[in-house]
Amino acid sequence: MSHTPQKMPGLPALVITLAVLAVARPAQAVDAFFDSDAQTPSPITDYFSLRVSYLHASADPELRLDPPGIPLAGTNLSGSQDLGFKSVENDGLAELMFRLRDRNRITADFFELDQSGTRALNRSIVFGDQFFTQGDVVSSSLQWRVMGLRYTYAFIQNDRFELGAGVGLHLMDLDVRGSDPIRFASYETSIAGILPTPALESVWRVTQKIALTARAEYLRGTLNETFGSLGDFHADAQYRIVPNLSVGAGYSLVELKLNSITLSNPGLVGIRLRGPEAFVRVSF
Repeated sequence: MSHTPQKMPGLPALVITLAVLAVARPAQAVDAFFDSDAQTPSPITDYFSLRVSYLHASADPELRLDPPGIPLAGTNLSGSQDLGFKSVENDGLAELMFRLRDRNRITADFFELDQSGTRALNRSIVFGDQFFTQGDVVSSSLQWRVMGLRYTYAFIQNDRFELGAGVGLHLMDLDVRGSDPIRFASYETSIAGILPTPALESVWRVTQKIALTARAEYLRGTLNETFGSLGDFHADAQYRIVPNLSVGAGYSLVELKLNSITLSNPGLVGIRLRGPEAFVRVSF
């Protein structure tokens, strides 16, 4: 799938800023750091954490479902304007982190976007192999499920700062459906796949109880007449109430673009979720 490339969002700048702050501080050897009794409970010293979040995000998927074998023949659609999808989503997110051998972190997260709508069309559209005319009442839905796995290695680490780099994998499943029950006309399609991304993540313990964290994953490219891009960005501030419990607030942005002009599965999908996030984090 192909589409007009967009600029990479600016959130990674926070990671770079935190890195500069870390370089200004004396780093400790990792073995000495984790063997030290002077460690302060923070995301840097946690060996396990579970974060449960509430995300209030704006969302307006764009779609073009081409008839099989006829690239670019579908109608470009806005989820909110054409299909009646909600422009705001309230979603729950979950993230699980394990630390291995001090500098190695493995993180898994999951979220799901479900949108549906029923609307009388204000224009005629091509929706896959179906042609819906103006005035048809069309029921449609979109379901996007993403499980992310991320490995990073902390090449900078001390009691106040940690900066790691690695790779992420996003296992995705996308289902789109549209139907006109009166005409007994319907079309549905699904896409499943795995997209890898380079990853950066950082932690800055500002005070004994307050920490800032940031994460950035991004990749775009073209393969076999399909253009794709995936970005996953997050930044937050968290307050450690007790050594094993924190609360926090932040901002997340997740976006997917796939545009294919292949004969086997042509079409376009664009999803962008962005908004504030509140969470509770349990760790030890």
